[in-house]
Amino acid sequence: MAKARRIAIVGAGLGGLAAAIALRQQGFEVQIYEQASELAEFGAGINISPNSVKFFQAVGLADKLHAISSEPVGLTWRDWGSGEIHNRIPFGDFEKRYGATYYVVHRSDLHRMLSEAVPQTSIQLGKRCAQVETRNGSVGLTFKDGTSAEADVAIGCDGIRSAVRSCLFGGEGPHYAGTMCWRALAPTDALPKDCHDRHVNQWSGDGGFVVSYYVQQGKFINFVCVRQQPGWTEQSWSVPSNVDEMLAAFPSAGDNLRRLMGEATSCSKWGQFTGEHAPQWTKGRATLLGDSAHAMLATFGQGANMAFEDAYVLAQWLRASADDAPAALTSYEAVRKPRATRMQQLSRTEVRFKKQHSTWERLQREYVFLTQHGSTTRGVYRWIFGYDPIKQWRGS
Repeated sequence: MAKARRIAIVGAGLGGLAAAIALRQQGFEVQIYEQASELAEFGAGINISPNSVKFFQAVGLADKLHAISSEPVGLTWRDWGSGEIHNRIPFGDFEKRYGATYYVVHRSDLHRMLSEAVPQTSIQLGKRCAQVETRNGSVGLTFKDGTSAEADVAIGCDGIRSAVRSCLFGGEGPHYAGTMCWRALAPTDALPKDCHDRHVNQWSGDGGFVVSYYVQQGKFINFVCVRQQPGWTEQSWSVPSNVDEMLAAFPSAGDNLRRLMGEATSCSKWGQFTGEHAPQWTKGRATLLGDSAHAMLATFGQGANMAFEDAYVLAQWLRASADDAPAALTSYEAVRKPRATRMQQLSRTEVRFKKQHSTWERLQREYVFLTQHGSTTRGVYRWIFGYDPIKQWRGS
């Protein structure tokens, strides 16, 4: 069997770019096919935890990640009225404990950094995938513009609404998870200096919760404001909103939090969607990565982190078994699927208890996590952060 050299990646989001970087590092010829007409990333803040910082270390981008990121001192759970801290996980010893620190970064800055690490000749825009055909010894791709491509391996990195996944396995696609969110950025120079600290803060109370932290080296505070809503009626899952609408959705939030939210310069709202459970990721010489394989709720902030882990592990298996690409992809799935599936399950459980408003709710949460997942909250975070894709790519 001929060695796999040509890799086709569908999707130039964070996962697709990360996969391209990891594969190019191993000497593969990579071509990315992106449906958008320009290379850009929307959204606001994103958490990069120690488990995926190791990916950046391994591919030589750790210094660049550090330069565009903010480094919080810990994670807190707070009452959104009084600001009282109910629980806290400090990050100060993460370098010693996990071998990497914890960052928060603006998604567009991160996307730009990754795209600059891939030659522009390796990225083709305006290529909306229409068909994926697994052949004897290759994979064929057909695009909506009538063009086609062939590669030794194809990787679907095209997100929760993955065309690659639909072509390979069918299925109903993502479904609304019952919660909607606002994303917003507030400039820090418009706020009192003591209005926010250097934690990733999770504010909770009656009616929802808000996650806030600094991005762009402290120039802005990023917000994710979440509440339950029975249905999502918008045609798009992300639509423009405004500060007044956001504030009206959280009337019981405390004065300090409302002051932070009130200084937002722009905001959008979107419905949270989750992917159906994927019984299979791989078919012949084609596989899935990131949200296309295991889309999850953002309750632990691990969606992109899982994609970065995937990218490194996949590249290592293709390097180790380049003469048997189907076996390499099967091994990649066997290693990654248990962790990603557990992360999906944890994220679904967490959404029930994200608003830790009372002592009873916090105790109930610990009971549910212990009985359903065999771990306390702190134990779950240790399991997430302690994973090392560099050392564990063959499995733990």
